[in-house]
Formats: sequence, C-alpha cells, structure tokens
Amino acid sequence: MNRLRIGMGLAAVVAGGGLLLAAGPAAVAGPAGTATGESAPARCAPSVDLGRAASTSSPKSGAAGMPSMAEMPGMADNPTQHSTQELRDRLAHTRSGGTLTVQPGVYRGALVIDHPVTLVGIGHPVIQGDGTGTVITIRAAGTTVRDLMVEGSGPGPVDNPAGVSVQADHVVVSGLHIRDSYTGVWIEGVKDARVTGNVIEGRQKVAVSGQTPDAMDGNMAGMTMSTAHGKAQDGRGDGVSLFNAIRPVVSGNSITSVRDGVYLEYGSGTRIECNSVTGSRYAVHSMYGRTVNVADNHFATNQSGPVMMYGGPVTLAGNVIRDGQSAATGFGVLLLDVSGARLLRNVIVSNRVGLQIEGPLGGPRPTAVERNTIALNQVGFGLYPTANAALTRNSFVENTVQVLGLGPDGSGGASTWSREGVGNYWSNYRGFERSSRGTGARGIGGIPHVEGAAAGRLLAGDPTLLALASSPSFTLLRAVEQRSASQHPVVVDSFPILDPTSPSLPSEPTHAALGTGLVGAASMLICSIVLLRSTRRRQLSSGRKKP
Repeated sequence: MNRLRIGMGLAAVVAGGGLLLAAGPAAVAGPAGTATGESAPARCAPSVDLGRAASTSSPKSGAAGMPSMAEMPGMADNPTQHSTQELRDRLAHTRSGGTLTVQPGVYRGALVIDHPVTLVGIGHPVIQGDGTGTVITIRAAGTTVRDLMVEGSGPGPVDNPAGVSVQADHVVVSGLHIRDSYTGVWIEGVKDARVTGNVIEGRQKVAVSGQTPDAMDGNMAGMTMSTAHGKAQDGRGDGVSLFNAIRPVVSGNSITSVRDGVYLEYGSGTRIECNSVTGSRYAVHSMYGRTVNVADNHFATNQSGPVMMYGGPVTLAGNVIRDGQSAATGFGVLLLDVSGARLLRNVIVSNRVGLQIEGPLGGPRPTAVERNTIALNQVGFGLYPTANAALTRNSFVENTVQVLGLGPDGSGGASTWSREGVGNYWSNYRGFERSSRGTGARGIGGIPHVEGAAAGRLLAGDPTLLALASSPSFTLLRAVEQRSASQHPVVVDSFPILDPTSPSLPSEPTHAALGTGLVGAASMLICSIVLLRSTRRRQLSSGRKKP
C-alpha cells in the first residue's frame, strides 16, 4: 500500500512538473510563437541630425533607436540659476543662421525664437516655464532646437500649452527631454517639421484632460467619450500633436504617460517611425489624416495602439503592438472608416482585440492585411459588416477567439481570406496538406479553414463572456461549431497555409516561457530525487524488519 501511494505521488509530481514544463512556452508563445518565417520587426537605427553629427559625443539609444528615460541627463543637485532674459539677450545678438549654445543650469521663464538659429544645450540645461502658456515657441523657419530639458508649461487644455510649440516651416526639435508639460511638442499648420530622438514624459499624477477614467463606453467600438467639467487643473495632453501639418516626421522618440503618443488631425504626408510609446491612452490617434505612414514603432501597455479614424490612405508596417488590455478599448489596431489602409508585417500580441476594422462602406479598395502576426489576443480580428479586407499570409496564433464577426447575426462583412491561392496560418487548423502533384502548390491545407459565428454571437452580445472563453463549455461549443461552421461561417479560408511566414513574436514572452519551463524541469528533478530517496529509505527500513 505504501509503495502504491509513493508511486501515485511520484507520478502526480512528475506529471505536474511535466505539465508546467510543457505549458510554459505554449501558454505564453503558442505553438507557432517562435516558428514563424521572419524575424521580429527590426529596430530602427538612431536618428542623427546633421547638426548633431558633428558632435564628439553620441547619445545612447534605447528600444527602436530612441534614447531611454534613464539615459537622458538629469539636473545637478545644485544647478546654477539663471533668468531666461539672459538667453533672450544673447538670442537677439545671434545672427540668422547662427548657433547659440546654452550652458548648464536652470533658465526660468518662457523663450520665443523669432529668427532662424540653432539653439544647442551643453549638458542638457533646463528651460523652465512658470506654469503658464508654452515654454519654447518657435516662429522662425529653419530653426533647430536640441539637447535641452524643457518643463513647466501651463495646465491646459485652454490655448494648448506645450513644452515646445512649432509655428514655422522646416523646424527641427531633437534630443530634448520634455516633462511636466501639457503637450510635449505642438505643431500646427507648418511644413516639414522634424521631431526626432526626444524623450517626452507626461504628467503621471493627473487624469487625461477632459475625460473621466471611465469615460469610454463598454461596447466593442469603444469610441464614445464623456467630458469631465470643472475648474482648470493640470491635465495630460499628447506627446506630439500635429494639426494640419504637411510632411511632418516624428522619429526615434520615447513617449510615456501622455494622452495620445502622437495625435494628428488633418494634414498629409505624415511619417511616424521608430518611436516607443508606453503607458498612454492611444499610441497613435489619427483623425482625417491623409497619406500616413506608421512604421517600425514599439507600442506597449497603452489603452490602445494605433487608432486610425477617417481619411487615408494609411500604412502600418513593421510595428510591435502589445499589451493593450483596457476593458473599454484595448485595441491593438482600430481602423474606422479609413480608405486605402495597408497593414504589413506587424506583430500584434496580447491585446483585448488585436485588429478591428469598421468600414469604409463602399470603399473602392479593400484593406490589405498581409504577413501580420496576430497572437494571444482575447479577440484576434474583429470585423463589422461594413469591413472589406483582403488577408493573406497572416498568422492567427492562439487567440481566445480567432475572428469575431460584429454584425447582429455574427457576420463579418465581405472580406476575402486568400490571394492568388495563398491564405493564412491558423493555429487551430485541423486539416492536412493537399497534394502538390501537378499544381506546384506546397504547404497549403487540403480542406478550407472555417470559423463559425455561434461563439462569436454570444461574445458580441456580452463581451464579459470573454473571461469564460477558455472554459470547457466554450470549448465544447467550438467543437460542435466546427461540425456546422460551414452553415454560418464568419471565415472561409480556402487555402490555409501550414507554416507561418509572418514575423515572430517578441523575445520577452519567450524568455518568460523559458523561465517557466525551467521551473517545471527543476521541480521535476528535485521532487523526483526526494521521492526516490524516500522510497529507498522505506525499502531499507522494510528490509531490516524481515526475519
């Protein structure tokens, strides 16, 4: 009896450790998590301005090539105090096109640049506003401002106070550390502004300006906002705000704890590249933007990633978008009535909804969705009946619900799921490879992949059920649905691919999974040794008692 108990205990411990060992990587990365055909989107090289290239020192860079918060210089314990009037006087005597260097220290008061100069800080001196209005205002075309700390704008939102306000063409704002300001950089109605390599920290102890914490409603669109009224108080504006700007470039910046990382309204030719946006509302928020390119950015732990509304065309390429778990929004990418949209080689992982598309109704071209990795989201892809998307070579990996039709009957519009005989990779595909004899087609499933709408209808009617989507009841529902999915399909992928070719998941989850697996392996080893020794002692003890 004792041996039986010992054997059962040993089997249970080994099985538990084996489960932890096996489930660690699978639970975090999914079966295709590290087997995809491309590497994760490459990090961008640090952006270098011509003025900075002549410097003998080069700043360290963080993820995506931008400087990190910790690497930016801070203020000395006892900085030298100055009045900004000193800078105004020196600025007045600097010829147009000349360079004005700013020595270390704190310069109190606002500064207006009204003729073109290059303003360069030595050791990141601080330009400190008095808590009213904008700290640095640039009104001269061709001005460059770099290597400063800027803080202390007005509370906002009235008059849009900012750390830096750009009101002229061909202005460069580079290498600044902006904090305690309503908006980091405000750009309005100008051409060819460049915002590169800055660190922008929002006010972390205040709410997003004009909104209550629960302002977003709870439906799947999640776009209705209520307004909080009251007396003026410090608010949290955007990191970079672009209003009717032509050909602006926002590149290599590290932005955290703001309202929207980059907000753009109207304007055209916008490039948002190689930035990191964390801990904010929307990573990018576009309203009526024309020809917007969002590429090679890292967006994490925001309420939502890029939220693109109206306008177009829009291209999102090579971005990593992760951990948007807001119960009210939580979109990796949201496209609302955007025409000419293209999503290429993005990694969209661990969000409430990976990708959601609504409209545009009657658009001339479908939304192109190609070679994206959409993994480990609660809902991989949400489709309204007005959506028209063309999908190929994407990887849908271990999303709780792979595709959710958001029509009243669970339908998802007139999207197509393959192009030129090539569909998408589905981690839950249960088919087999079709014969390539005479066709030359390899790695294509022999039967279509079909996603039904029954589970989707339940979840669309009550999104709180997502918490139960992995339960045995939903598993049974999906099993039954697989039998009858062709009667009410939301997806029919006639050419599913068997091997993913989209970018792989970021390395961080793999590391976490490896750690979990190692814990499982160690548990198995330690417990096995202990139980074997215990068994040996019992055997020896039993042997001594024999006559």
